[in-house]
Amino acid sequence: MATRGLRAFAGALLAGALLVSPGAAAVGRADPVDDKKQSVDQQIADLKEQLEGASDALVTAAVALRTSQADLTDARAALASAQAARAAAAAKDRELASRLEFAQAQLDQAEAAIATQRAAEAAGRAALGEIAREAYVGNELSGLSVALNATTPDQFSDRLAIAGVALRSQGGAIDRLSVVQADLRARSAKLDAIHEQVADLKQQSEAVVAERTAAEQDAATAKAKVSDLVSKQAAQVATIQGQIAAEKDRLDALQAEQAKLQAVLIARAKAAAEAARKRRGNGTGWVPPPSSGFLQYAAPGGVTSGFGMRYHPILHYYRMHTGIDFGVACGTPVHAAAAGDIVSAGWAGGYGNRVVIDHGEVGGGDLATTYNHLSQILVHGGSVQKGQLIAYSGTTGLSTGCHLHFETLLDGRYVNPMNYL
Repeated sequence: MATRGLRAFAGALLAGALLVSPGAAAVGRADPVDDKKQSVDQQIADLKEQLEGASDALVTAAVALRTSQADLTDARAALASAQAARAAAAAKDRELASRLEFAQAQLDQAEAAIATQRAAEAAGRAALGEIAREAYVGNELSGLSVALNATTPDQFSDRLAIAGVALRSQGGAIDRLSVVQADLRARSAKLDAIHEQVADLKQQSEAVVAERTAAEQDAATAKAKVSDLVSKQAAQVATIQGQIAAEKDRLDALQAEQAKLQAVLIARAKAAAEAARKRRGNGTGWVPPPSSGFLQYAAPGGVTSGFGMRYHPILHYYRMHTGIDFGVACGTPVHAAAAGDIVSAGWAGGYGNRVVIDHGEVGGGDLATTYNHLSQILVHGGSVQKGQLIAYSGTTGLSTGCHLHFETLLDGRYVNPMNYL
């Protein structure tokens, strides 16, 4: 059984299964933080309940493993988020780099065009100056004065035509210079806009580089946390695997303790049945009382774990939970559930400090009750009355926390205590 349990346990871990009973809620669902914490806390409480009777080392390792599994789920989600943020930042960085490269190319083109236009403006100014010198400075007379000094009508007409050509040439040069200057102003304004765009893109790029760096650091931190949790889980699994044989031995010891108590109670039941037969033969006419309501609650707390089969999350098989658990703090008064005789009171191995009371024939069989994991026993022998203080609750023996484990046995067989409460 231990080997089969070990293989099943290792397989469950390799498959990423939760260390909880079948049907327990998974942690990875999309809950708010508080709900997720409550879910994990509940699963750990369930796990401790399932491991009732196991060794402290095994319970500690199993709880640590369950906790680290929940942490690993969160760490992997954080890693995925950080990696997505890093990828988004890198993509944004590449986009900005491409836009900046394009804007820089536009800037270079605009600056080259500005240089060309400035050269054209300088040439236009030079040409206009040359025309002015030729038209107006020659012989220190204007073109019109030269025409008026003509000696013949034909000479006047020719000189006037020449003066007109000179004036029109000067006007054309001025128009071309104006066009060049207007284009230069437009290109200068565009150049300023491109300069602003490049500066803004560089600023954005710096911010994205910082964002990408932070995202890379977050991703590295998340990856390291995942790696650390995986290493911890490996150590916890190794601890649990090392405890499996001892766990089986402990369960065998508990079963042996149960068998020993059962043998004692069966013998007492047979003796009681024989005595009852003799009484009936003598005409006493004794009739056993009804079972339901015969017992009172031994402790004030509510029942936190019922009677029946319970899944063992380490050995991976079902075992009987032979009683009910009252969720009470250590040191809570424990009372006799009914009148009877003390069968035993003292240490009982995995049951810790235990009291066993025989209540005689109830509902057609000999009924006994046990009170387990006690911190202190007050009555060690003789008879007790219903409701009498007999002990204080605790967590002795193989117990994972303060509570009262309460059992009922009918003719030495474990039966559900709720049938008698």
